[in-house]
Amino acid sequence: MTDSEPKEFVLAGVVMKRLVSGKQTDGLFCLFENRSGGQTKTPIHVHADDDETVYVIEGQLTAIVDGEARTLSSGESIFLRRGVPHQLMNPGDRPVRYILIGSPSMFEQFLAEGGHELREGDVAGPPTPADIERLKAAAPKFGITLLRDWPARSSSKARKT
Repeated sequence: MTDSEPKEFVLAGVVMKRLVSGKQTDGLFCLFENRSGGQTKTPIHVHADDDETVYVIEGQLTAIVDGEARTLSSGESIFLRRGVPHQLMNPGDRPVRYILIGSPSMFEQFLAEGGHELREGDVAGPPTPADIERLKAAAPKFGITLLRDWPARSSSKARKT
């Protein structure tokens, strides 16, 4: 399988199918179609060097950005800026499918190291202790900081406009 062929990974119980690799875009971005059957969530985390854009194809996805939750439905999107803590979750039992664009494309390398490839016949389930340890070990190598809880927000950031 080459870097231009679709390949599926599992991270935090979410199946992530690579549609466009960083190799195809000279590192500018990578594109994934993600799916969750429900009861999934990423750790609270911050990317130092890359941004993410999420577009929901079907179902609902909750994005918590800097401690504020937003439910995204089919046809809605959100930009997750580097340096801002966030978490994506599908807390219900209904499936969700969404596009994730990582720019630049370093998320792809993190996924390959921090997640695991989904082989034919495998079923994605809740992360195992080994999955969690692999994710924790890979995150700092790719500028991702995993947080135990939401950081305190400054009063200027907390104000709504």
